Amino acid sequence: MDTAQAARVVLALTLAVTLAVLGAHPRVMRWERRFGLTVLATSGFPFLLLGLLFRELGVLTADLLTDLRPLFEFGLGWVGLTIGMNLDIRRFDRLPPAFMPVIALSSMLPILCAAIACSLTLAWMGVLPGKGLIRDGLILMACAAVSAPANIELLLRRWKSSMPLVIEATRIDQLAALALLGLVAILFRPDRTVTLWYLPRSGWFLMMLGLGALLGIVIYFLIRNVDDRTEELALLLGGVALASGMAGYLALSVAVVCAIAGAVLINFPMPHRERIAGTLREVERPMYLLFLFVVGAAWRPDEWQGWVLGIAFALSRAYGKVLAARIGSRIEPELPDWKHLAVSILPESTIAIVVLFSAAAIDGAQTPAVRWAINAVIVGSILTEIAVQAFQRRERRLAGEETLA
Repeated sequence: MDTAQAARVVLALTLAVTLAVLGAHPRVMRWERRFGLTVLATSGFPFLLLGLLFRELGVLTADLLTDLRPLFEFGLGWVGLTIGMNLDIRRFDRLPPAFMPVIALSSMLPILCAAIACSLTLAWMGVLPGKGLIRDGLILMACAAVSAPANIELLLRRWKSSMPLVIEATRIDQLAALALLGLVAILFRPDRTVTLWYLPRSGWFLMMLGLGALLGIVIYFLIRNVDDRTEELALLLGGVALASGMAGYLALSVAVVCAIAGAVLINFPMPHRERIAGTLREVERPMYLLFLFVVGAAWRPDEWQGWVLGIAFALSRAYGKVLAARIGSRIEPELPDWKHLAVSILPESTIAIVVLFSAAAIDGAQTPAVRWAINAVIVGSILTEIAVQAFQRRERRLAGEETLA
């Protein structure tokens, strides 16, 4: 890399980091929450365009992404630890038992619908049946599972008791997506020369679980008696760096290993549990925006296959969410009307960014189907956002009429 190229890379990364910090400003986040918007379709979209621009300018190259791999793995580890911290068994125990099948349906039905529709679409576009089709199908299934709550204060204003259920459903969606991502890392191992380890798939599964649990215990003993927040942040940075480095060395899914560590950590008794979770969430959003910046470098909006796959992905995922809401409303009478419930869980979550980033940037799987999947998730997010905003606009009019009445 010559001096001019290095200067362009430094400028691009500095600009991306600065904009990511600004994108995580509380005012931006309040604006998104007020209108029920998602990161993928609003503040994150400029980062996609910025990544696309720097790729066309020759700044974001495959060699550069390879050189920055340790930094990206650290980001994945931080996000994974944050997601794992949502798996607090004590919080799930407070939910009514009748709600658990409803939460499971909201995750599984979109996965099944997307698996059928996207696999048929990929096969029609020439992706031959085999490992490639299975792998790409699992990636899209993981992206279809995740959802972010829409403006539930508006949509569920007549069913306020159901708001915690919607939030828990979106959190469990994240865990389902990471489970599929971990399955991809186990089933589709890289060449033996990458890790110099040879284990059967069951061995890699146990390795992923054991490594995540061990790292969660290590982080717990590091921070359990820390009272100073600065020291706590330093220890968290070191723990995530250790976890992501070990997972990356073994070619395991960094986000999944760190999510297991986070799940172990949150279920141990700690005096500052909420403070730790808050610290992780503060840094999480800039990480997502930077991932979008890199995913934009792999985005190919000029390929028609991605648009076709995007329509199939959006429709099948939406059908799965609507079907889950209709069945759930019949199972549990205390749930909201199925239309409001479906729209509440319809927006795509930013965890889809983690899945795409792991597939497109970390393991180097720059296959045509992965590029189409990136376009599919982006198109699906925009189409979903249009539908959700139209429904919310209708609800605002009704709320205004009720207020006037």
